[in-house]
Amino acid sequence: MTLITISRGCFSHGKEVAEKVAGMLNYTVLSRETLIEEASQLYHVPEKDLLKSIRDAPSVLERLTRGKERYLSYIQAILLTHARNNGLVYHGHASQLLLPDISHVLNVRIIADMADRVAYMQQTQSITEKEAVQRITAEDSSRARWAQYLYKTDITNPCLYDMVLHIKTMKVHEAARITCHAAQMEAFQATPESTQAVFDLALKSRVTAALENTCKPDLKVTVTATKGSVHIRAETRSIRKTGYTNPKTDAYVKETMEQEIADEIAGAIKEIPEIKTVAYEIIPPSYS
Repeated sequence: MTLITISRGCFSHGKEVAEKVAGMLNYTVLSRETLIEEASQLYHVPEKDLLKSIRDAPSVLERLTRGKERYLSYIQAILLTHARNNGLVYHGHASQLLLPDISHVLNVRIIADMADRVAYMQQTQSITEKEAVQRITAEDSSRARWAQYLYKTDITNPCLYDMVLHIKTMKVHEAARITCHAAQMEAFQATPESTQAVFDLALKSRVTAALENTCKPDLKVTVTATKGSVHIRAETRSIRKTGYTNPKTDAYVKETMEQEIADEIAGAIKEIPEIKTVAYEIIPPSYS
């Protein structure tokens, strides 16, 4: 079975296409809103903050504190938990970026003309044409800045997708049929290797989210996972010298900090049952 992502601009009919595809294939459909709700409950973060993290470009403060990256790790962890069960249609902004390098993922981009998007927005909201244009333009711009900052990519680039479908002459039900046909092609069928890749990425994302949720903000953590074996590289910021210290004291401080970091990491991930083994690589702090 195939994992399908439907990326779309606001009011481009991507949600309708995703729901029709899920119904036709008897797949589970997962929306950005559901993902945010589940992440909010699990990681105790307000939904509005999670929504902002997956939609808006980061503020200066968020860039310094890595707040947006932390929230995105929560959202990706939830998505990949669902993705372990094949037969999923996920629709949301830049959805293809959250499921990278998995061969049985079919990435679809739904687009529509601005005039049609404006008219659709006016049908659902009591606003003027001018207001609709301003809101859609602002949303498109914010999403573009978000993807450029976090992923260094242009989300409108067709090379990011397996298919780009234009809702105009082609209607929603026709776009859904084309997507279903593509999803049944051999190129997008799960293999043992691609299924394992999903499980590895899911475990990596769960560990990353747990560490982001628990560990100190100044701890930079990199995680890899392969068949239940997890490798965690933790790097701390440098320590500013306030006066003379001898080598013996330096060594003691670094050793103590390394042990504290190891204990902190172990406490953060102890409730993740998929972990079989853990290897730590703790980079000791340096003096500046």
